[in-house]
Amino acid sequence: MPLQPFHTRKTRIALAICGLAGLCQGASAQQAVQPENVVTVTGTSIRGVAAVGSDVTTIRREDIAATGATTSTELLRSVPEMNNFGASGINNGQNQANFVDQPAIHGIGVGNGGAGLTLVLLDGHRLPGAGINQTAPDAGSIPTSILERVEVMADGGSAIYGSDAVAGVINFVPRKNFNGAETKARFGSADGYRTKNFSHLVGHKWDGGHALAAIERSENSALDGFGRSYAVADQRRWGGPDTRSSNCTPGTASVGGVNYPIIGNRAGNGALVPGDPVRCESNRGNDLYPAQRRDQAYFSVRQDAGESTELFASFLYSGRTLDSRVTGGGVTSGGLALTVPSTSPFYLPLAGAAANAPQTVTYNPEADFGAFTNRITTSTRSLVAGANVQLPNEWNARVAFNYGIEKDDVNNYGIHQALAIASAADGTFNPTGIGAQTSAGLLARIGNFVTRYNARHTLKEAQVKLDGPLFAMGGGKARAALGAGTRREEMEGLTSAGPVGGNFTSAPYTSKGTRDDDFVFGELYFPVVGDANALPGVRRLDVSVAARWDKYSDVGNTTNPKVGANWTVTDGVKVRFSAGRSFHAPSLADAPTAIDTRVIRADCNPVQHIGCASAAPSDYAVWLAGGNNLKPEKANTYNVGLDLGPELLKGFKVGLTYFRIDYKDVITFPTFGVLTNPIDAYAPYRILRPAGASDADWRGIVEPLLAGMRHDGLVYPDVGLPYVVYDLRRQNFADEKIQGIDYSVEYQLRSAVGQWKFGLSGSHMMTFDQNVPGVADTIELLDTNYAVRNKVRLQAGLVRGDFSAALFANHVGTFRNTGVSPVQRVSSFNTVDGHFAWNFKDRGILDNTTLAIDVTNLFDRDPPVFYTGGSILGFDGNTANPLGRVVSVSLSKRW
Repeated sequence: MPLQPFHTRKTRIALAICGLAGLCQGASAQQAVQPENVVTVTGTSIRGVAAVGSDVTTIRREDIAATGATTSTELLRSVPEMNNFGASGINNGQNQANFVDQPAIHGIGVGNGGAGLTLVLLDGHRLPGAGINQTAPDAGSIPTSILERVEVMADGGSAIYGSDAVAGVINFVPRKNFNGAETKARFGSADGYRTKNFSHLVGHKWDGGHALAAIERSENSALDGFGRSYAVADQRRWGGPDTRSSNCTPGTASVGGVNYPIIGNRAGNGALVPGDPVRCESNRGNDLYPAQRRDQAYFSVRQDAGESTELFASFLYSGRTLDSRVTGGGVTSGGLALTVPSTSPFYLPLAGAAANAPQTVTYNPEADFGAFTNRITTSTRSLVAGANVQLPNEWNARVAFNYGIEKDDVNNYGIHQALAIASAADGTFNPTGIGAQTSAGLLARIGNFVTRYNARHTLKEAQVKLDGPLFAMGGGKARAALGAGTRREEMEGLTSAGPVGGNFTSAPYTSKGTRDDDFVFGELYFPVVGDANALPGVRRLDVSVAARWDKYSDVGNTTNPKVGANWTVTDGVKVRFSAGRSFHAPSLADAPTAIDTRVIRADCNPVQHIGCASAAPSDYAVWLAGGNNLKPEKANTYNVGLDLGPELLKGFKVGLTYFRIDYKDVITFPTFGVLTNPIDAYAPYRILRPAGASDADWRGIVEPLLAGMRHDGLVYPDVGLPYVVYDLRRQNFADEKIQGIDYSVEYQLRSAVGQWKFGLSGSHMMTFDQNVPGVADTIELLDTNYAVRNKVRLQAGLVRGDFSAALFANHVGTFRNTGVSPVQRVSSFNTVDGHFAWNFKDRGILDNTTLAIDVTNLFDRDPPVFYTGGSILGFDGNTANPLGRVVSVSLSKRW
C-alpha cells in the first residue's frame, strides 16, 4: 500500500492536461473529451488549468482512508482550516432548527444565518439545502466510498461559483475511472460507543464509456451524559460556581420571590421554610452524541455519443435517521414553573406569611417521564445530467442540468405543557415530587405530545459553459471560459404540535420561499511567461481574470470580479496572489417567510427593558424573531502565498498563505442589547409608542409589524396592544475583519527501513473583529471558540513493503470562554491518531485485500473543561470531541 500522503498538502497539477501549452495538438476529438485527459480543478472554470493565485488543499483517496472517517462530515474534521477540526460538532440532535453541521473554512459564517459561507459541491455541482432554519447542504450525505479526492479552496470564489463562496469552496470529487469491484467493512468501538460502516462499489469501463454504482451504510450508537464523568453541570468540581439547574423534582416552591426548598427544609410543624433553591444535575441523561444511521447510494455513467460528444449523468441518494435522547420533555432548560393553588391536594404548607398563598413549584418532567427520544429523518436526492461537446479549435461546450430535493422531518417529543399547567391549577396534577402521585391516565396524556417540523428544499439549475484556447503566449496558450445559467431554489416548511396521533393544539404554520437566479460568468487565463520567454527572476508568470453577474428575483443584482497571479521566481519558488469580491445571498431560511418568523410575548419589566419605564404591571412587550428582509452579505477577499518546492529545499515542500477578508453586512442577530443597552446603535430595533399617540395611531404601527406572523403567547390582536416592540429578527447587523495564515510543510526520505514522510499543516488566526455600526467598541471574536487562534496537525508516516503506518498529532489551541463570568481560559485539546494498514498481494483469496486499524484519540484524552452555565455538556462541541479513544478495524478487498 502506498504511503499515506500528508492530507493537507497543496495541490500540484502534474496531470496530462489537455489544451495547456499545446499538449492536445494532434489529439483526436474523441480523446479530447475524455475526462481522464481533461481536468477541471476547483476554483476555475477553465479545463486543464489550476486555480491561479488561490491555494487548493487536496485530500486524496489514500488520505481519506487514513482518517478513519465513516462520513464526509467526519472527514472534514481532519482539516485544520475547518471550524470543526478535531470536534464532534455542535448539532447533537437536540436542535430541531439546525441539525446539520455547516462546514466553515476558518470558522467564517458560523451561526450568522441560515446558510453557510463555505460552498459545498459534489463534482462541481451544488446540492440541495437541508434543515428547518437553515439551507446549508448536508456534506454527510456524500458517501466516502465514492470519493477520489476532496479539494478545499480557502479563498473567495463568487467570481466562479456565485453565492456562498465567501470563505471558500469544498468540492467532493467522485471516482471516475474505477474498474472492478470493491467491498469494505469497518467496525469501531469506544467506551460506551459503537460505529460501523459497510460499502460496496462496482465500476466498469468500456470503449467510449464508464459506469460506477455504489451503496454504503454507516451507523453509530448514541453516547449519553452518563457515559462521561466530566459531562456534568456542577462546575464546582473544577473550581467554578455551582451551575447546576434549579429545575428539579422535588424542587423549590416560591411565593413573592421567596424560595422554599422542598427537600429537607421544614419547620417543626412540617411547613417549608425559606432557603436556597434545590439544585440538581437535571439533564445528564441527554445524549452527548446522537445515534445515527445513513443509507446511501450513488450511480454515475458516461458514454460517448459519436466522436465529439460525451453524455454523462449521476444520481445521489442519502437517507439519514438521527435519534437523540433528551430529558426535560421539551421544556426550555428542562424545567417548568407550575402554579399550585392552596385548594390543590398537592399544595405544600409554607411557613410564615406565605401560608395559603398560591405557590410556584419548579418541575422537571424527567421525574415522571425519564428521557424522550427525538427523531430526525432526512432524505437527499441529487440528479445531474448533461453533455460535453468537442468543438473546433480545441474548444469545448458543456451543458448540465441539476435537480436536487431534500426532505426533513423533525419530531420533538415531550410533555403537553398547557395540559400540565391547567392540571396543576385544578389540583389533578402533582408537580412537587412528594406525596400522592398523579393518576396514570393523566400522566399518559401529559407525556403524549410532539412538536413536528417539516421542510422541503428544492434546487433546479441549468448551465452552459464554453471554454478553450485563444492564442499562444510565452507560457503556452491563453484560454477562456464563458457561461450562463439559471437556478431556482425553493424552501417549504410546516410546524405543528399536539398529541401524538391526535389533533393539533393550534393550527399548523406553513411557510414557503422561492428564489430565481440568472447568471453569466467569464474567465481568462494568460500564461504570460514560460520556457519560451523566461527572464531572470521570472521563470513563469500566469495571470487570471474572472467575473460573474447574478440577477436575483428577490435581492437584486450583484457583480463579483476576481484576479489572480502565479509568479514562479525560479524552480522551487512560487509566489501567489489573488483578490476578489464575494457575496452571500440571504438564505430562504432567513427570509420573512421563514418558518421560525414569529412574535414572542415577553414581560415589560421597567428595570430591564428600555422603553418600558412607564409600563403598568399588565402591559407587555413583544419580540420579533426569525427571518427578515435582508441584503446580501459582501466581502472583499485577499490571498498572498509562497510555495517552496523540493528543487530548492531538497525534499521539503513549504506552503504559506496569508488571507484577509473584509466582510460587510453580516447577517446575524442584534442580540439582547436591544432590550437593555441605551446606545443609539440599538435604537432602530426598538419600536416605541410615540409620545401622545392614540391607540389608533399605535395600532397603525403595530399591525404591519405583526401581520402574518405566528404567535408564541397571547399578543395583539388576541389581546390588547403591546407597550413596546423589540425587533430581534436577523439583521445585516455588523461588519467583520478577518486575517490569518495557513501553512504546510512536507518532507520525504528513503532509508533502509522504508520510505518516510513527515508533515505539518495548520491555521493561525490573527484577527477576527466584529464591528457594529454606531458602536465604538470592537467585538473581538479572535481567541474564542468561534475563532481559535491556532489549529495544527502533524504527521509521521512509514511505508515498508506491504505495511504502512502513520501517526497524526492534533492541536486545538487555548481560547477564551466569554459565555461565563469571569471569562474562562479553556485549555488546549491535544490528541494523537494512528493508521496502520497491511496490503496483501499475491496471497490467493486475500489478494488485493487490505486490513487496517485506525485509532483516534490514541491516549484517550478528555476534552478540556468548558463552563456552560447550566448545560450538562462540560465540553465545547465546537472545538472538542467527547468520544474518547475510538479503535476501528476495517477490511477491504478489490475484486
